Amino acid sequence: MVVSLRRKQANVLPYRVALWSLVALIAAVLVLHRNPIAVDADEQLSAGVEVTREARADVLVVLDYEVIRQSGPSFSERDFSAAWINLVEQEFGPVAIATPQTLAASTLDESRVIILTSSVTADLPSSTLEAVRRRAREGSLVIVERPRGELRAQFSANGRAGVRRAQRLTHADGLSDPFLSQLRQTPMATDFIGSTSPREGASTLLSIDGAPVIYALPVGQGHVITVDFDLGEQLVSLQQGRPDENYRLRGDHGQRPPRTSDLVADEKLPGAEVPYADLLERYIAHGVIARYAPLPAFWAYPGDALGAVVFLHEDARLGDGGAWMLDYENSQRANSTLLSSIDSGLTKEGAESIHKRGGEVGLLWRYPHPHTATYAPDGFGAFQPLKRPLTIEEQLNQMRDLLPINYIRTTRSIDGTWAPTWSAPLAALAEANIRIDASYAVPGHSGFAFGTGLPFLALSDEGIPLGLRELPIIVPPHRLQGPDFATLLETSAGGHHQTITVAIDPGAFADYPNVDDFEEWLSMFESIESHQHTVMNALRLDAFQRSRRAGSIRSRLLRNTELPAHTRESADRARTGTIMRLTIEAKERNMSVVIPATIGDRSFLGARSGTRRVGGELMSSEVETFEASLIGLQLRRVPLSQGFNNFEFYYD
Repeated sequence: MVVSLRRKQANVLPYRVALWSLVALIAAVLVLHRNPIAVDADEQLSAGVEVTREARADVLVVLDYEVIRQSGPSFSERDFSAAWINLVEQEFGPVAIATPQTLAASTLDESRVIILTSSVTADLPSSTLEAVRRRAREGSLVIVERPRGELRAQFSANGRAGVRRAQRLTHADGLSDPFLSQLRQTPMATDFIGSTSPREGASTLLSIDGAPVIYALPVGQGHVITVDFDLGEQLVSLQQGRPDENYRLRGDHGQRPPRTSDLVADEKLPGAEVPYADLLERYIAHGVIARYAPLPAFWAYPGDALGAVVFLHEDARLGDGGAWMLDYENSQRANSTLLSSIDSGLTKEGAESIHKRGGEVGLLWRYPHPHTATYAPDGFGAFQPLKRPLTIEEQLNQMRDLLPINYIRTTRSIDGTWAPTWSAPLAALAEANIRIDASYAVPGHSGFAFGTGLPFLALSDEGIPLGLRELPIIVPPHRLQGPDFATLLETSAGGHHQTITVAIDPGAFADYPNVDDFEEWLSMFESIESHQHTVMNALRLDAFQRSRRAGSIRSRLLRNTELPAHTRESADRARTGTIMRLTIEAKERNMSVVIPATIGDRSFLGARSGTRRVGGELMSSEVETFEASLIGLQLRRVPLSQGFNNFEFYYD
């Protein structure tokens, strides 16, 4: 009897196990369906673009992308030679870019300034070295960054003291206060090459820790300038931020997601009133390069504006109401960018209205981190046991469906949320064809924490240009510390000429209506006008900067030559001076060119446009020029007509 019962139980047991397993499976399915498991996003990342360009430009940058990729692997060992592209584009406009494979003798012959970055100065072919030496003898300016081998032996100091870590900038020739004092306070994030003695016959222009790191050597009619510190590492660290040696963000992220504020290179930078990266760039461009090769440059802003203000309105919940501030901005002949998330409630009608009023709609990117992501169910048919964050491309597609135009060019990661790694989010945005991102900010702190207010060219972990430009937010929402808006405008108008990006939460006025805050926002427009700045949305700023880069500038300098008759004090007395001849193409209206106010010991005398000879006679018209300056260095500004312009500038 007992044996029979046991046999029956044994026979039933598999069915019971199967039944309870089925019950457990159904329960698990129901639980997973209601509480799906989150999986990681699968963002597509750009590997960067090896940019080469045969532009009509005075400046040529030579770099080797293969050397750049093979450098490293740590951050401080990476070759950031591509930072020179950003420097020339920001300070002059167009730039020719060549590699050892694309460099042609004709390109060298057409360039007034030849920049040999550190990626090519270790192994320069003898034929190229001879061509560079010839161009210097003929009057061109050659810049060599951290040269080695025969290049160092011919033009630079001996470098026998070895590589040292920089502590502070100690000297900048030709720069006056307050800019000299400001430059000396620049946080350093670079190595320099020390020498046991200076190069005989060279003039020191910039020193670090008392050692010459930029110095000029006369060669024939021209000069060779040595840059003996890692300029790329210095600029990239200040602008794009400095991770640890493995390209991971510094800081404790246990209780919060990584943010762009974790990339700030130095603890002294949050709240900085000075754009240190731009100050160094501009000293090198206009205080060093233009001293030995006086160059024209596109002015950085439309018309006579001394700077720009970009208003960004971030909205994740007001929808169509998020653009209410645009009405007042329109009354001030201004517009802004509304960064809207895909779940804000923005409709097609609302987006159409914003577009008609001249506003731009960008994406407030819900970065795929558990704190900020928007999820979509994932699984098989009706069974959805997983959820995955929406990628940047999926969010862009949803936003594009609302817009009257089929593109989005501007983004910001919500709350500045970032990946644990340095450039991955920028690479994802570049792959999605975003042109300008505004994720860099320090919550609660205004100021130039990233050394610039200008959109800078982002680089990949391998040091390759991504084609995307990052626009740091200078005044974040709910500012608690740092310089106020009026102080930042004063800094810009006083010689730094910056883009001040102001992020405003339009929902904050709805939640906590404060008359003082509202009136402070209204008063910004009076300050902007009084400081001669212009208001632009992010898309318009990007379009203008692209026009600067796409234009062309070709100049020629004639020294110790007879000036035209109209410059003479009397009809029978010849006058000898310097003439700069310039051919320039402006891609849009309201652009200007700036030229040095002095060339050597000669001062600007006057200008004429449309200079050409007709039947042996010089046909031209006088040009009105205006005073301008950058970091205290004096310039003359000349408005341009759209299309090609020809000028002669006279110095006596």
